[in-house]
Amino acid sequence: MSKIDLDIRQEPRSQLFFDQYQYRLQFDLLYAWCLRSYDHDDLDRRLENYHGTRRRGSPPQTDRQVHADLHHMCELLRGLPDSCKKMIQYDTVFLYTNDLEIIEDMSQVDYIGQIKIGQAVTVYPRDTVMLQNPVHQYRTFLKHKWWDLENSNHIKKFLLNRQELFRIPGSFLTKLERSGRLATQDHHFVDHNDPNLLLMLSLVCPGIINKTLPIQAK
Repeated sequence: MSKIDLDIRQEPRSQLFFDQYQYRLQFDLLYAWCLRSYDHDDLDRRLENYHGTRRRGSPPQTDRQVHADLHHMCELLRGLPDSCKKMIQYDTVFLYTNDLEIIEDMSQVDYIGQIKIGQAVTVYPRDTVMLQNPVHQYRTFLKHKWWDLENSNHIKKFLLNRQELFRIPGSFLTKLERSGRLATQDHHFVDHNDPNLLLMLSLVCPGIINKTLPIQAK
């Protein structure tokens, strides 16, 4: 029996993943962030820049194996069809597809870990966020953008100083608390009650808001 038969999990949703894909595979791979360009030369440059010149001589066997695994994964990801959406966040890779064979083949790679497979099952109203015992009325998603330092500081200050008015997911909150420039993703969101907060956020950083959806109880 394959991993797909054992581990696939149905997820009730209002729409498919990214309004297009039925299946999602996520898995962990050390240094996966070095694969973001899906280019072998860039992968080597990122690894070299990360490790610097601290090591001398031949790398340990474990390092050589990690390096080989990354290049193998790079080739696998490059070979996926355009119909498959690829995303990488830190050491986690996400694949979205309607082809279950892609999920099955990739899930059997022996050097990846923490494999999770989801299947979107559309059972809820469209363009609505369904939650158990919701506390807020609206969920506002942010745009995918790499902000300059000034706008990054404005966004962080606005949201961090109003945590009693917003629910900020833990992973996004961690990014807000880091120094330096901020990269928002299209899956980043905040929950809130007052629509006027969106006007204030737009004034602080024009163009940051992607969309706002109502929240309903399941």
